[in-house]
Amino acid sequence: MNANSHELCQEKVLILKEYVTKGEEILSSIEDWENLATILEERDQLLLRLKNMEDQFTGLKGNQICTIEEKGQIDSLIKLITDMDQNCIQLIKSEQQKTLQDLKKNQQNQKVADYEISLTPSYGTFLDAKK
Repeated sequence: MNANSHELCQEKVLILKEYVTKGEEILSSIEDWENLATILEERDQLLLRLKNMEDQFTGLKGNQICTIEEKGQIDSLIKLITDMDQNCIQLIKSEQQKTLQDLKKNQQNQKVADYEISLTPSYGTFLDAKK
């Protein structure tokens, strides 16, 4: 294993840690959906960096690119990312259901309000009825 491959492994670990940080940001601001697009875009950029790095790994000869410790650290970070993504999916689905329920309730309340307005006589109705 040479110094270049060691640097690539360390950089991969750093990118994965940044990815974990972005996942934490998503989990902490799941209700602030306006910012989710920005965070997801930043995560996509990290994924592109990882893909480019993997292309560099395939260019290296041999199977000993990372040490066993580095491989273990990378595997644990990937497992953590997978678990966080599953949590994000569940939270986004529950937030989506909550939003749908709120929309349905709002629509129902609007129908009731419209119905009440149509039952209320407009001004001058009683005067017109006497004519």
